[in-house]
Amino acid sequence: MSDLMLDVDQAGELKAAFRRGDWTNTLIKRACEGDFLAQFKRVVEGSATIIPIAPKKEIPVTTIVHIDRSIKPTYPDFVKKVMHPGLESAGLVEYDIATAISLWLHDNQKKGIVTGQVIYNHLKKNNMLGSCGNLQDALAIQKLGVASFQKAFGNIVVYFWKSVVQRRNGSLDVPCLCVRGGGVVLYWNWLDDVWHGGEPAVRFAK
Repeated sequence: MSDLMLDVDQAGELKAAFRRGDWTNTLIKRACEGDFLAQFKRVVEGSATIIPIAPKKEIPVTTIVHIDRSIKPTYPDFVKKVMHPGLESAGLVEYDIATAISLWLHDNQKKGIVTGQVIYNHLKKNNMLGSCGNLQDALAIQKLGVASFQKAFGNIVVYFWKSVVQRRNGSLDVPCLCVRGGGVVLYWNWLDDVWHGGEPAVRFAK
């Protein structure tokens, strides 16, 4: 144990040094705990070196998807029929989900709720299915991950109406993406269910 005694001048020098280094009382207290100062003494004596911690590199978030439209998507086992086979491989091969996609709502969604069947009928009647996203788009966007999805869409549920399918029991389903459990999840929603304003359709500019 050292018998160090600080005189007034040395105490003043320490105080001035702490101020130059923007130290706070809390930091000084933490430095006095454990063997921190004993380890720092080795640095002053030249027997140890301080190595700064490198800042964590930010992983770039890409919102660009690349799709091989020649490869047809694989559907779940419950699918009996793809309702629009001519559209299942139609679409852009590369695009930015943050800029190329517009999110469309049925008028009834903007002020309340509406069934998926009503949305589907509206899209067909007004020849809008061709500008919607399909299962290929959904799978490609899913692969980008949570950060990319949330950058483009936030935490909403987005639907891909080109790929409506008929189940073996006769009901119609549409694929959608959302963030669940720390990942981007693809699931299928029954058209007899209700949609609200947080469940838009993915559409592309013609």
